[in-house]
Amino acid sequence: MNQFRIFLLSALSVFMLVTAMANVAVPAPDRDSTEIGAANVSAAVEDPERNATTPIGWHFWTGRSKEEIDQLAQNSGERVINVQVDSTSPLRFSVVMVKNTGLYARTGDWAYGSEADVTNKLNAEKGRLIDLEPCAVNGQRRFAYVWVKNTGAAAKAWHWNYDLTVDQVTDEINKYRVRLIDLDTYVVNGQRRYSYIGIANQGADGKAWWWYPDVTPQFVQQKAQENHARLIDVERPSAGLMTVIMQRNDENAYSRHVYDYTLNDLLRFQASNGLRITDLEQYVKNGDVRFAASLIDNATPENQRVRAIWRSSTMANAPSGVDAWFGVYAKEVNGPVYVGLAQGMTFQPLSVLKLAPHLYVMDLLDNDPGLDMLDAPNGISWTSLKDKPDEIYCPYTDAGKATQMNSDSLRNTLKRGLGESLNRAHEALVNKYGSDTINTRIQKLGLEYTKVYPGCQQPPGVKDWTFNTSTLSDLGKLFEGVDTKVFFPHHWDKVSKEFYGLMADWWSAPGVKSIKAVVNDEASKAGKSAIVNDFMSHVTLNGKGGGTILPQADGAYQGGRSFFGRLELPFVTGPNKALTIKTFVGGYFVDNFTAPCNEDTASTSQDIKCRNWKTKQNATYELFYSEPFRVAIRKAIATWPSS
Repeated sequence: MNQFRIFLLSALSVFMLVTAMANVAVPAPDRDSTEIGAANVSAAVEDPERNATTPIGWHFWTGRSKEEIDQLAQNSGERVINVQVDSTSPLRFSVVMVKNTGLYARTGDWAYGSEADVTNKLNAEKGRLIDLEPCAVNGQRRFAYVWVKNTGAAAKAWHWNYDLTVDQVTDEINKYRVRLIDLDTYVVNGQRRYSYIGIANQGADGKAWWWYPDVTPQFVQQKAQENHARLIDVERPSAGLMTVIMQRNDENAYSRHVYDYTLNDLLRFQASNGLRITDLEQYVKNGDVRFAASLIDNATPENQRVRAIWRSSTMANAPSGVDAWFGVYAKEVNGPVYVGLAQGMTFQPLSVLKLAPHLYVMDLLDNDPGLDMLDAPNGISWTSLKDKPDEIYCPYTDAGKATQMNSDSLRNTLKRGLGESLNRAHEALVNKYGSDTINTRIQKLGLEYTKVYPGCQQPPGVKDWTFNTSTLSDLGKLFEGVDTKVFFPHHWDKVSKEFYGLMADWWSAPGVKSIKAVVNDEASKAGKSAIVNDFMSHVTLNGKGGGTILPQADGAYQGGRSFFGRLELPFVTGPNKALTIKTFVGGYFVDNFTAPCNEDTASTSQDIKCRNWKTKQNATYELFYSEPFRVAIRKAIATWPSS
């Protein structure tokens, strides 16, 4: 039976959940004390590895040798802050690293060896452990460990030990008056044991904190909320259980923790939320690799603002408790990135990917001597179902059905594909030119993660639309390559006009309406409300949206939504106050969100809950069109006179 014990440490409450794992007392390990540090050291600053939220470059790697990790760290100018032993034969590790600069700069390193190796290294370097991972090799205790030099602002009184029971860890917490910052759990001769690193709970490090061994994820979430705490260390002792350290989130840092995530889920979650991993635990569940992790904010203020819109939306949670995947991006052409969450993560772009064959055809047009290929009356042909020219005929699934041949100009096909989002038009283009040919060319143009395949279901082993991928960065390159004249070098004036002219008219779409709302807001704040109509008369938005909604076995629906485009904004520049149009690229995606009803018919549903959900959903979509461009709009308005 679980029971609570309360201990007082440095005038801060420390709660510990003790589980009945052993019925007999276990003697403390027979070795010298591993306490290092002076009791009068009062920390000048907190360790940045677990606590800093200043955005920093970072990586995590799994299944690597020490030599590989050291080379990766050297190449990126990063240092290891967290280590786990993945296997001992061969010796492989998972690590988390941060850029060793600015607030995060520390002298230190990581290593692997015996207790004597750890002690000798720390004594020689005047070091302090920040992460410790015990393991056993041929019955001998070994450690992977990370240390920093315990001097200057980083100096702390501290202590470490290993092979302890819960009660022994508790005794040492009270004896050395430390709070835990690292905890590992493992089994020795059938008995659960723990290693720990503790620091003096004083000065900048003085915090209310808690540790809970062998508890459920639901319990952890409940306690984190009750304690207004964030996790700084997470372990998975056995299936369905966690062992964690949490500390009071006095700084209100945006932080999250995850459990039983696949690698892809972890990557998507981290990127969608602009987080960095502070502690990583890899394990195997039912034969598959899973991860638990604690994460802390690594987002810029503008990313934080846009993320808050996402987190408060109806789409932030997906099936099975795993968050939906979200990305957003806004960049000035030949200029800075204003918003970027998951912009480098591949996603299912849905109908946004109709832009890929569009770019391919425009590239062909640029190389067409007569520049007339778009208007040949039979420029493209396709097979459809009989008497249904706009319904796709799919040979693999429609074999034996009556068909007919159809033809049209490329211009009409491109216009209908982008303007009406007509799948048949897109399919005709992909079939005419071939997925491999289109993909090879657009990747040579710089869209390295973008791949387009037929919309029809294909025979086993042949890729269809479900394998389509792109990134927000790639889509940005698609538009930016046009506006910078990198694309269409032979006939840019004509081809670029065709490129944009064949896209949908977004003036009647929610995107422009929400952009005007931001213009109104920013102009009002600047005392320039009188300019709004004139300003908006120079704004254009070209792009492509996409969406899908699929029924699930439980009666709910699973969906995705995306948009990407190019925004033109008017700037007043120069001594003559000339009007200059600057362009910006951006968009968003949401993959794998849960819907209570069919989104396609929700607006007219008899169920008021469904209609209300759709109203909120639409409001969020509108914000995603405009809010990523708010800084750009603010900068444009700042250049305008008041009237």
